[in-house]
This record gives sequence, C-alpha cells and structure tokens, in this order.
Amino acid sequence: MDNATPTKTRSGIGGDPISVAVVGHTNAGKTSLMRTLLRDLKFGVISNHPGATRHVEAGQILVNETPVITLFDTPGLEDSIELLEALEKLRPEQDNGLGRLRAFIQDLDRYPQFSQEAKVIRQLLQDELIFYVVDVREPVLGKYRDELKVLSFAARPVIPVLNFIAAPRSNLAQWREQLAALNLHAQVEFDTVAFNFEDEKRLYQKMQALMAARYNDLQQLIEERQKQWESQMDSAAQRIAALWTDVASFRLMTANEEVEIQTAAERMQEQVRKAESDCVADLLQIFRFADEDVTVAALPVRDGEWELDLFDPDNMKRMGVEAGSGAAAGAAVGVGVDLMAGGITLGAAAALGALAGVVWQTGRRYREDLTAAIRKQRKLCVDESTLKVLWLRQQYLFEALQKRGHASQQPMALADGGSPELPGDWSRWLRKARGNPEWSSLRPGCDLDDQERVAFIKTIGSNLPGVLVKS
Repeated sequence: MDNATPTKTRSGIGGDPISVAVVGHTNAGKTSLMRTLLRDLKFGVISNHPGATRHVEAGQILVNETPVITLFDTPGLEDSIELLEALEKLRPEQDNGLGRLRAFIQDLDRYPQFSQEAKVIRQLLQDELIFYVVDVREPVLGKYRDELKVLSFAARPVIPVLNFIAAPRSNLAQWREQLAALNLHAQVEFDTVAFNFEDEKRLYQKMQALMAARYNDLQQLIEERQKQWESQMDSAAQRIAALWTDVASFRLMTANEEVEIQTAAERMQEQVRKAESDCVADLLQIFRFADEDVTVAALPVRDGEWELDLFDPDNMKRMGVEAGSGAAAGAAVGVGVDLMAGGITLGAAAALGALAGVVWQTGRRYREDLTAAIRKQRKLCVDESTLKVLWLRQQYLFEALQKRGHASQQPMALADGGSPELPGDWSRWLRKARGNPEWSSLRPGCDLDDQERVAFIKTIGSNLPGVLVKS
C-alpha cells in the first residue's frame, strides 16, 4: 500500500472496514486498548518494560462475523523530540505535514535511529483515523506535545483515548486542558483496566462524529455491542441464579449413623464446591476471561438439617390445589405435623387419613420426607450461612467481571468478602428452594426445563446488580 491519503471505496457492513492506527508513547496502553476492544486476552504483548510492541499488529472488530473496524497496534513513539526535529528540517515540495511524512519515509536510510517511529508513520499514512492513547498518570511533558505535532502532520482525525483514569495518581485535568488547547476536543476517557461499557460506546460515538460517511456502520456496531453486553449480563445472572437454586434446594438422605452422616456431608461439600467452580468457569467464559484471571478460595460448606415446613404458604397452596378428590382442599390445615430430625409426630388420629390422602396425591413431592421421617433417616442440606457466602461471592465476581478490562494483569480473588447486603426476598427464596428439592441438578432426576424452576431462576437472576430487568 502506498502513502497516499487512504480512499475507502465501499462503506457499510461488508464493505471496507474502517482502518484505525492505535498510537502513543511507549507503555501508554495501546496493546491494552486493543485487547479490551477486541475482547482478546492473548492479543499482543503487554509488559511494564518499554518497547514490548516492536511491530505493527492488526485485529478486527466484527458485527455478525463481518469486520467493521481494523485496529493497527503500533510500536511506541520512543523519541518524539528528535523525530519532530528531523521532520521539521525537511523541505518537501508541498511543505506541509503530509509532504514531510512522505519525504521522511522515502529517505528513511538517512534515519536508522528512527526504525520504530518509521513503522508508526507508515501506518499513519495508511489509516483513516488515529486513536492517540494517553497514560494520564504521566504529566503533560514536551515529548507528548511533540508526539501530537507529529500526528497532526498526518492530517487524519485524532481521538485522544485517556487511559488509566481510575488510577489514584492522575493528571486527567491537565491532559484535558492541553488537548483542548490543541483543538482535540473529541477526547474519550477509557480505562483499559477498569472497564466501563458506556465509555466504549462513547468511543464509537466520537468516531461517528468525526466520520460522517461511516455513521451507519458505527451505529450498527454500537447496537450490536449493546446487544452482546445485555446478553452477557443476562446469561451470567441466570447462571448464578441457577447455581444458588441448585445448592439451596440440594439435600442428601442418609442413615442416622455418625459414619454415614459424615460421609454424606463430605460428599455434599464436594458437590457444592464443584458446582461453584463450574459456575465460575462459565462466568469467565461468558465475559471472555481465562481461568487464571481469578483465584477461588474453597467455599466453607457447612451442612445443615433439612426441615420441610408444610405450613409454608407455598407448600400449603400446592397441597390444597393438588389434593383434588383425594381429600378436602383444606384437609391438611390444622393437622399438626412436625418433621424433626428423624421423627414425625401427627396430630389427631382422625386427621391422619386426610393427611394421607393429600400425601398420596402429592406423593412425589413429599413422599421422600415422610418416608425418611418414618425410617428415621437424616436429611442433610447446605446451611443458610453457606448459601449467603455463596451468593455474595458470585455477586462480587459478577460485578468485578463487568468492570474488568481484558488488559488487566492482576487476578481477582474470590474469597468470602463482598457486600453484606442480601436481596430483600432472600427468606422467601430460601423457603421456596427448600420446598422444592427436585429443582437441584446436584441430584439425579432434576428436570432442568421445569417451568416453575425456570421462572424461579429468572426471578432471582433479575435481582443481581446491573441486570437490565425487561418487562
């Protein structure tokens, strides 16, 4: 490709993608920006040492498998002061910025010390737009002003991308002021480590403002990214809700012997920890992160005693509805039933027949409880404290993944901390899950398509922070 001003002949999805040069000083976060926009953890090389990127590398942003933007990651401008001085000494025929850059490339043998900068200049001459990545932790120094002067020679629209804005040490205000003084008003605050989806949308909207001919292409990209984001959020929320439902409704039956109980408790702990581990892996995949991005401390699973409350409103309603002709709808009401660990006490003998009729009709749901009570078995479940820890850990991870850029290098720690706030419907959810052990996929026979289970999971998922609740 020559160094003439690029002319794109085909716009629209399926036409020529918009070409963007990603430039900036060494270690400003150019490759990090690429990774975050591409959702690609493996793109390029990120290092705290300068000069990690030695060659121009490209990546594409797609809409429905069709490239809309091609990003070119360039080496850092290591010596902009000397480069600008060399360019200003040139006297090309047209005596303008583009002429200087072209003359520089044509006579490159004279400048072996600028081998890296030459790669950047070649790319500037080929692309339609420039992302100038700024590390706002750095003060506004002369070398950065010289970089901007060199970029202005390319006669391309420039969008300054203000990176690391979430860092405690920031010169954001000074950078804003300096860029505005150079008439670079289309700035975008975009932290490649502390991600904010709205910032990404603003970046594309700035492109729309500067590239009117590509407005529709970029609008399709914005809408597609919005749809993908909402889908990710919904999938993650439903996955967490399914985990919680599986664990809250989970129970194991065992003989009322110490050894048997211990064995069952250990099996329960193992199943719950694996269920959480599987959920974490799924969440990382949904947000396109790798397993090494999070370290998971073992969930402190404690066993509890299963107590079926037949007088819970949901259970009463179910029994009344399902009793049908087997017993009067309210037959169970007033029957004293007390399912305790290994025992059952019944009220008036006359009521036993009525209860038996109800149980016969609702047998599949309650037969296990009554049989266990009669046989004096133990019914183990995960205690409420563990369920709270499980919920808070997933909520913390969910929130952290939403704000994590794909350039982040530090793994997250999934421990027992997090916000202590539980959803307002927590107790009602717990009663509902406890009353439906068949909803747990941790035991055989679970019908994952049970409509009541599906609706319950959807309700729980909609309560996670950041989830868009659709009417």
